[in-house]
Amino acid sequence: MAIGHTARSRQKGLKGKRLMNLNQRSSRYGNAVLFSAGVAACMLIAASIEANFKPAFEIWLASALVVVVILYARAGFALSRARQELELLRGLADKFPAAAAVVNRKPEPDIHFKPAAGVSGEDSEILQQVKTAIENDRIDLYLQPIVSLPQRKFRFFEAFSRLRAEDGQILKPAAYLDAAERANRIGVIDNMILLRSVQALRNLGPDAQNYRIFCNISPATIYDKDFFARFSDFLDVNADLASRLVFEFTYPAIEMMHGSVDNDLEEIASRGFVFSVDHIRRFDLNWKSLRERNFRFVKASSAMLLAENRGDDTAKARVKTFRDRLLEHGIDLIVEKVELESHVPEIVSLGIDFGQGELFGAPRPASFYISDPVDLANAS
Repeated sequence: MAIGHTARSRQKGLKGKRLMNLNQRSSRYGNAVLFSAGVAACMLIAASIEANFKPAFEIWLASALVVVVILYARAGFALSRARQELELLRGLADKFPAAAAVVNRKPEPDIHFKPAAGVSGEDSEILQQVKTAIENDRIDLYLQPIVSLPQRKFRFFEAFSRLRAEDGQILKPAAYLDAAERANRIGVIDNMILLRSVQALRNLGPDAQNYRIFCNISPATIYDKDFFARFSDFLDVNADLASRLVFEFTYPAIEMMHGSVDNDLEEIASRGFVFSVDHIRRFDLNWKSLRERNFRFVKASSAMLLAENRGDDTAKARVKTFRDRLLEHGIDLIVEKVELESHVPEIVSLGIDFGQGELFGAPRPASFYISDPVDLANAS
């Protein structure tokens, strides 16, 4: 019983740390409302003294109350966003259900979680670090730019997550992504990226309306009905970002989707959000069908495009037909994994409008790219 109590106490402590960041954000809005109410009260006192309680006092009173109501409504909307983020964080952490603590020689036994069946001890340890990072809000957003060609101006960004251990060290993405995939927890990582992407778009502000963030979404998110309900609510609260957030799926994932998942995608698309597809393996896909499902972007690797373009006349014709079909259906092509300067002229000659890769910018902390929207708009 003592062990169970200790475990529960520690869980509460972890939850308290997890809540701290969002609660601090929420309290700022509450303090703003209180401050506004205080200012309104001062205005009423001043108006009372100056007007000697004449009818003009009513005008002052009405004006002050309108201001307070507006500020209160805005604060309430911001708080609702914070609550939605909190609910999603809770859902993410709950993907790693806590198991009963076991007796050992330590004074306070560690809390372990119950991984998916067949997960190795090494993966369990990594996923425990992921769980703790989520609960303590140690999740960083990294962005990689997608540039226009040939100008190389920043136009979009792709989002990636980086988790920090308790000592501040960055966990190796390859380690926790592979472990999450093996444990069927990759959807958790995807949804952490979604939260941070929304926060990054908020930081960009109204002066950068043309920028979009591509956010990878696992089919696990869509298949999880309980989580999808929270996910849908979150999108409702952030509906104003529909034109600035792109959900990206791999083509193999799209191939595996069944009818009910298509309905969920339609529900997301009905809110104004658009989709992107990557990991395509050939050029003769049903682009019309994808466009009808609100896929507006396609990513193709530079190696795949250049290898085909350097082939015989038939291969070159396939590339041209591919490009023409995308243009016909209003789908933008992004060539990714561009690493060599010598490849750029050939890529541009194919009429490709957007590029992504180490050559144009490596994934960096979001603040590197979005700390100053004015500078960002002039970056090249």
